[in-house]
Amino acid sequence: MREITYFHRLRNGRIVKFYMAAVIIFCYLIGGIFYRQIVQYKFFQQKETQQNLRRIILPGTRGNIYDRNGILLAGHRKLFSLNLHLDELQSEFQREYLRNVNDLNERGVSFNPEELRRSVRENIVQKYLSTVNAAIGSSYEISGKEIEKHLNQKFLLPMVLADDISQEDYEKLIYILPRNSPLQLAVDEVRHYPHDSLACHVIGYTVLDENSHDTQIFPEKVRTFAIKRQVGKAGIELAKDDILHGVPGYKLWQVDTMGRNRELLKSEEPKHGSSVMLSIDKNLQSAAEHAIEDNRGCAIVMSVRTGEILAMANKPSYNINLLTPKIFHSVYDEITAQQGWANLAMQGKFPLGSVFKLVSAMAFLKSGEVLQTDSVFCSGVTEIGERKFHCRNHQAGMTITFGEAIARSCNTFFYENAKKVKKNRIILEAVNLGFAEKTGIELPYEGAGFVPTEEWKKSRGFGNWVLGDTINLSIGQGYLLATPLEVCCFTASIATNRLRTKPTIFFNGNKGLLPNEPNLGLSDSDYNFLVTSMFEVVDAKTGTGRRAKLDGLKIAGKTGTAQFFEHGQKRNLAWFTCFAPADDPEIAVTVVVQEKNTNDSFWGGKNAAPIAKKILAEYFH
Repeated sequence: MREITYFHRLRNGRIVKFYMAAVIIFCYLIGGIFYRQIVQYKFFQQKETQQNLRRIILPGTRGNIYDRNGILLAGHRKLFSLNLHLDELQSEFQREYLRNVNDLNERGVSFNPEELRRSVRENIVQKYLSTVNAAIGSSYEISGKEIEKHLNQKFLLPMVLADDISQEDYEKLIYILPRNSPLQLAVDEVRHYPHDSLACHVIGYTVLDENSHDTQIFPEKVRTFAIKRQVGKAGIELAKDDILHGVPGYKLWQVDTMGRNRELLKSEEPKHGSSVMLSIDKNLQSAAEHAIEDNRGCAIVMSVRTGEILAMANKPSYNINLLTPKIFHSVYDEITAQQGWANLAMQGKFPLGSVFKLVSAMAFLKSGEVLQTDSVFCSGVTEIGERKFHCRNHQAGMTITFGEAIARSCNTFFYENAKKVKKNRIILEAVNLGFAEKTGIELPYEGAGFVPTEEWKKSRGFGNWVLGDTINLSIGQGYLLATPLEVCCFTASIATNRLRTKPTIFFNGNKGLLPNEPNLGLSDSDYNFLVTSMFEVVDAKTGTGRRAKLDGLKIAGKTGTAQFFEHGQKRNLAWFTCFAPADDPEIAVTVVVQEKNTNDSFWGGKNAAPIAKKILAEYFH
């Protein structure tokens, strides 16, 4: 009896433990179901959405770029392409693959399934392509690897087989290809520049990019495919890319288990980008580019009243249409070899030469140490210690007045008077006029000039600042560098007697009115003296800029010649900057061109002034 009682007690204990374990397991299962169904509901809902929905982002049409008169500088052209819709071939791929598998198995031939699938796809697609090749005499081919890559990465998007076929071939194929063919023709728009290389460095260019769509507009909730859109890479195309590209649209598809489109659930059309109007005058720009001819250099024309850039010509240039919709290596290499990518007008940093004498003249007059009536005897050589500084800009052995020193570009006058002023006077004047800063123009990658200082020279291990440095600086030589745009802004500032002139590349960019600035800090008498001396540069028979003279037009200018080294060879830079009319200024023009060979004998009055004359003639006559 005791044994039976003990047995029942033992069995009841086991039953209790079993029930306890069952309850724990049941609670665990209920908890798991609760966690999966309630707590992780949003997670699985998102996963389901990602598996069942696909979104295709459609780029907006890019806005146009116009000149100040409404002439189109950047627009669009039709792009005819041949596309392959791989999703429509999935069933055919599968049938052909199984047929090949059965055939190989019957013959006892071993095979690699992935290689077989790739080969089947390639053969089927090539069969369709052969129809196209026969119709238009083309030789389009595609590899199985390319097809596989597209299936894995961009399944819902058509595969582009030919992205720029001719309109003639397009018209042939439109009658040959059946409406239900997986090969379909498409007409898109691609960037087009109707004037080829005109203002190429200002306008810039675009490249195709599929990863640039705004994720704030299209948050990543479903798997997304993006059709490539055009993105600004340089110039205005880059600077105003945010408003030019518009707002992308999209199509939201429900797909089946094979990833094929079943139903279009929602769509939104892309919005056209805003257009941009530049301050550039197309005809003046063209005249400036033709005036430079095949020289390496640049020319800038600016409205002195508004700061608007009317022309910014750079050579060598390039045909922008060759860069879109894609840049071929041969084109890229050719532009690189010609050093044609840089916008010299705002990125080139050059020694300034005698144009800088205008800055020195202002420093002299403000110092009170040099008067308008001062003169020096120029023997052609000035000795400072053991160094000799030469003047070869006019006949040696004559007395030169201050005004003649500007008109004839006499170095000796500036050598001798640089000794009178404090060594930092010229440096501070240059900095005050903006030669060490960017001008703030709205184009990307602008460079800034450089004004050397005593502290800089010491920090570079070049020793102390000596009198020879001040003398060199007074005629624009030594370590000094400037961009042509800085020089043009400086010239416009002289024309309007203002300390700074802010340039703009947009029509009415400064709202038609330059911001308030203090004047140059010269007395009325000194200012008039400076302008008159610049007028004599062009008007006087001995003026260095007389080749820029135009009948009936008063021009105030300054020439300059500076040296630079290229591939170990010494070369000359020819400068000319001016404003006109001298008595009622409208525009400022700055030109700089580089000597190609040492024997070319380049100098400002000979090579740069005639270019400015052609530009002035286009504007005024």
